Amino acid sequence: MASPSNGLPPRAVNSGSSLDVTKRNDLHKHARVFIGPMPEKFLSETEALVRQKRRRWFSRSKSSDTDDVNGFIRDHAFRTFLHRDEDSSVDWDEEEERGRVEEILDRWKESDWGKVWRRRATEPATNHRWVGSSFEIGNFLGVNLLQDERPASPAPTGSTQSKAPKSRQFTAASSTKVETFVTAPSQIRSSLSSSQAATPLASPGHLQPTIPEGDELPRPLSTSSSTTPLLTPEVTARQDASSRAHTEAPRRPALKSASRVNAISDGQLGNVRTPEGSYFANKKGKTVHYCEEVDEDPASPREVLARTGSSIDTTSAGATKAPSSFTDAEWGDEVMRDRMIVRVSYSEEESLGPNFDEYQNRSGRYDYEDMGEFLVAWRKDRLELYEDYHLPLKEWATGHKHFSFLVPFNSPRTKLYLYSFVDMSFCLTCPPTPVRSDSKRRKLFHRAKRGINIFIFKMKSRSRATDWIWNLWRRLGGQLPTHLDISSPALDTRVRIAIPGFEESDPEGRGYVMFSRENIIALCRKTLKSVKDWEYLVEKPLSEGSAHLELAWRMDTKLDWVWRHTDDDEERRPWEVICGLALIQGGKPAHLEIRLARHYPTHLHLRDGTHLTEPPAIEGYLDRVRANTPGKQAVYLTTHNGYLFALSANSPHPPSPPGLPLADNKTTLRDFEIRRGMHQIMEAQGMTDMRNILVIRRAFQPAVRHTEEHFDAHVFAVDERGLQEEVERMDSDADDEGGDEELGKSDDKPKLRMKRSFELVLKNGHIFRFEAHSRRIALEWIDRLRALVRYWKHRHRIDAREEMNVVQLGTGRARPTPRIFRDGHTMHTLPPDPEASLPDLSNIFNWCVLDKCRPILKGGKLYVRKGLRGRYKYVQLFLVSGHLIQYHITPKASMYHRRTKRTISLVDAYVCSGYFAAKVLPESQYNPDAPPIPRKYPDGLETEDLEEDTIFMVWYHPYPVGSVDEERGQSKAGASKKIPKLSKKRKMEVFRARSRMERDIWCWALNCEIEKTLRTNRDRENKLRDEGELVPTT
Repeated sequence: MASPSNGLPPRAVNSGSSLDVTKRNDLHKHARVFIGPMPEKFLSETEALVRQKRRRWFSRSKSSDTDDVNGFIRDHAFRTFLHRDEDSSVDWDEEEERGRVEEILDRWKESDWGKVWRRRATEPATNHRWVGSSFEIGNFLGVNLLQDERPASPAPTGSTQSKAPKSRQFTAASSTKVETFVTAPSQIRSSLSSSQAATPLASPGHLQPTIPEGDELPRPLSTSSSTTPLLTPEVTARQDASSRAHTEAPRRPALKSASRVNAISDGQLGNVRTPEGSYFANKKGKTVHYCEEVDEDPASPREVLARTGSSIDTTSAGATKAPSSFTDAEWGDEVMRDRMIVRVSYSEEESLGPNFDEYQNRSGRYDYEDMGEFLVAWRKDRLELYEDYHLPLKEWATGHKHFSFLVPFNSPRTKLYLYSFVDMSFCLTCPPTPVRSDSKRRKLFHRAKRGINIFIFKMKSRSRATDWIWNLWRRLGGQLPTHLDISSPALDTRVRIAIPGFEESDPEGRGYVMFSRENIIALCRKTLKSVKDWEYLVEKPLSEGSAHLELAWRMDTKLDWVWRHTDDDEERRPWEVICGLALIQGGKPAHLEIRLARHYPTHLHLRDGTHLTEPPAIEGYLDRVRANTPGKQAVYLTTHNGYLFALSANSPHPPSPPGLPLADNKTTLRDFEIRRGMHQIMEAQGMTDMRNILVIRRAFQPAVRHTEEHFDAHVFAVDERGLQEEVERMDSDADDEGGDEELGKSDDKPKLRMKRSFELVLKNGHIFRFEAHSRRIALEWIDRLRALVRYWKHRHRIDAREEMNVVQLGTGRARPTPRIFRDGHTMHTLPPDPEASLPDLSNIFNWCVLDKCRPILKGGKLYVRKGLRGRYKYVQLFLVSGHLIQYHITPKASMYHRRTKRTISLVDAYVCSGYFAAKVLPESQYNPDAPPIPRKYPDGLETEDLEEDTIFMVWYHPYPVGSVDEERGQSKAGASKKIPKLSKKRKMEVFRARSRMERDIWCWALNCEIEKTLRTNRDRENKLRDEGELVPTT
């Protein structure tokens, strides 16, 4: 193990103070702005809803006494105190709090929305009046409650608190105050020098550490010494938030004496039993109980050592007592069971070789193939597959489901393969094994004297699939390597950690603890501090808050983050990191990386040096003015991720006005905003891509035209003149108070309505005219929409170029269109480099999908077909919270309309891709020998992939869509008590992406969202898993 480096000492924070807050520049902030006034009718409805929830943030009383102010005002006062007086020596006490509260109340009463609430307290409400002005959603008096500030939470220490200086603490584990980690005990492998326990392996280039004498390694080692004693702190499996700085917002400290807090025991370790031959003995989850007050004297050492049997069950020694392994399971005990999609095949070959996967599967010949949903149960030394009986009531008569197939683990011909890293599907092969089955169609599986049975398994949950693969791999004799290499793409170097040979029954369980996510990140962080550029490339993004350190398993250009630390039952997955050692597809193992995990980028640089930051999204009420149509149509426009949605003005799900939130803290407020955006996308009447908008201008003629004459879309798309031309502004624009009352006073009503309007000109020449509440509001719409359209056009173009660069570097494949330089020579194509760093993968597989930072988790244009036959349709697809939403794309249409009957609930859904999906297609629709076709798309994306590499499918049940539980976010399907049978027919949607990389990203995002959906509906998933009895043991 390398000793700590003195190059970048951690900047410690005095954790004893309640005001230890670290200010940061939040580079991942999604601001939203509501433009214009709001109908008073909505305020009345929102007030009624808030009264039902009993959540009022302020009092509408005329009194300014602090007794009329609830806890939010006090917490807000504390936050403004931190933001404004960081460097002062003012103490936070009751007098300071009282003064801040009065200052905030005075500011609130003088604000626009404060005046609205004061007027509503004295005047009767009306449903025809428009009130308020534009505001940033979630912003209350200058503090954005939706902003993820991630500072350290203050802890109350007394009646008077003093602030700590501005500083930040870099720790590897949230439960410790110093950077700690666990390494392998040296006495386990005396032949292994401690300098090899964790050493950086530098790649050629700017990293040039010295090679120690006497070491014979393929790459140079660090000169760091290992004389520092090994640290063995309390690093338990419950540490989930190590290097990530996701902590709660600063809470207002208690200004009165704190009450006694009961001690809490350590978290439980996962209780999944370890396979035979495992070097890592997992601990059975037990709890150490503590009393509030201990009056008796502690036990003497002699008494403690004399404890045996049940007398130690409730002690700390009992909590570390190791459970029995799989070998101790009795016949009939269920080790694991799940529902899975299984493809069964039979081949006359005796073996499939050591590297069978989806690509090798293309060249095989099989005498029988079938596919369906099975109940798969692991019992002792075999795997059993069950399905529903074809005859009704037969399951009731027999007392169990139909026993269809058997996979024996004791056979030397039983092998495990990773079939597809994209889907995390795995394959088991075994010799034909007899079961009690009357099926003549499947007699080859049970009675054949030669050949091999092939079972390909696809699960709904990706983390559950890795649990199966890891446990099966260990059960079938999978051997751990002698060391674990962890790559750092940011530094283009590696850290090597030796894997010691633990005894099979380790009484302390140090194996899994040493290779926990928290410990590996801490060890890598301490070791890599001695590497050049560590502070600039890693520590700087961490301190700015633009990234956090995470582990990920990578194969080619596919990334799988280590982000699920517990299983479906909220039990710790101790193998959450090392389970990737079993992920070997086609003879190519996945490799572990420590990456700067990033969210979706919000900044970009253009070739001319221009720097663009993602503008705030906007929404608000407008009136649609149509050509040759009298009257106006009230609409509600909102933007999400570069898309413009149009909703009915009657139910547009507008935001809560300032001072009247529908949530009581930041976390639930953020979740509420995400669900609100989801409802807007699901209920929108139409949408369009902002890239279709070429011109945004102020209306310049009273008559509305349907299309633009002599319009050259290509010219406007290239020079962006329609987004940068000067907008006509007049001094009289500020005099327009807005509304029908002001319009009635005007002498020239058509001109005033024209000045209140703005127009959108699309690529097809169609013109959309919208009328705002006032001239000033119309100008605000123009300015903000222009900034959004310009940003998202460049954002999509840069994303396409980044995707092509990653594919070219990772696979070595040249672009279909050769890149020719000005001097005439063609760009040289580099050979494929499987060890290329590819740090940009963190932007492509970004954490917005995992953290649900936006309502749209993934969006894009794809081809879709319902079922196995028919023609593909071009659609705009959105992945939102637990749902897939589709919109029609027609060339001549101005807006894309939602396919109301094509919204898919991801509850009980399966996603598969590649050859597994292509085999489902009819033979006439899929040719495995067809060559790849080069393609080029409007955003600049160039691809040349096989058809099977761009296809993925979704099998689902047509459940009702939407959300019924706003607190839990539980879907209607999850709330249903009806459990579908295994034999129930599923619907199928076939999707075709533009490229293989795009297909991989869609499959990853869908699998992650299905994972979250299953955990939200955990009780229902347990019922699905446990439904149906197995064959009784004899």
